[in-house]
Amino acid sequence: MLQLPLFIAYLPAGGMYIGHYFAWIVAGCMYAVQLQEDPTKTSVAPGPIAQLCGGNFGLFIIIIAGWSTANPIIYSSGLGLQHIFPSMKAWLSTIIVGLLATAAACFPALTNGIMVFLTLAGIILCPMGVFLFTDHFIFPRVGLSSELSYNLCDDEEDDKCNVNNWPAIWTWFAVEVISLPVALLTSVSSYFTPIITLCFSFVSYIGLTKLWVSKGWIVYEKDEPQSSLTSIVEEEETLEEEEQEV
Repeated sequence: MLQLPLFIAYLPAGGMYIGHYFAWIVAGCMYAVQLQEDPTKTSVAPGPIAQLCGGNFGLFIIIIAGWSTANPIIYSSGLGLQHIFPSMKAWLSTIIVGLLATAAACFPALTNGIMVFLTLAGIILCPMGVFLFTDHFIFPRVGLSSELSYNLCDDEEDDKCNVNNWPAIWTWFAVEVISLPVALLTSVSSYFTPIITLCFSFVSYIGLTKLWVSKGWIVYEKDEPQSSLTSIVEEEETLEEEEQEV
């Protein structure tokens, strides 16, 4: 029987995946209506399509849907603004960011430029996610140690990451040298470039780390590499055993 906490954990995933699948299917149907109405009109701007299919009410729904979908981003941006101005209330910073985003959304040229900027930012940042995933899930399965910087600390009592992960640095540099020119100088859409970035980052990071280890450029100082979280749990268990003995 499925436990209640696990069931609750699956509810948001079900809402996100199923909801988005249906949303994209409906969006495709609405786009087909637009093409049937005017085959030369290939724009995918949501406002005109929603107004064509649902009139002014459809346009209103699109505005509300855009606001609700962006709620987490608006809230996190509001927290960023609050960090800049600590005396500002969280609700006020959220409202300010929401109003600015709503005003910016009224100008498609501006928002399209922002989307291109975010896509390029994603190309720059997405290798970091690949490194984290590969380090935690893949390295232990291919004979490599996770948490390189932690395991190379000279002081066992120092939990700070003070060692450069050169395989990750060189992988990131090589990936950007390839991905950014593809996105900026070729006909390949910048929205598809992260696919190249993800695949190349994954393969290169594993390959370069194995190369560094085989050449002796990386030597793990600790006999049993383990994550800081695991060490904390083990320390707590040891303390509990000592307290029970006392």
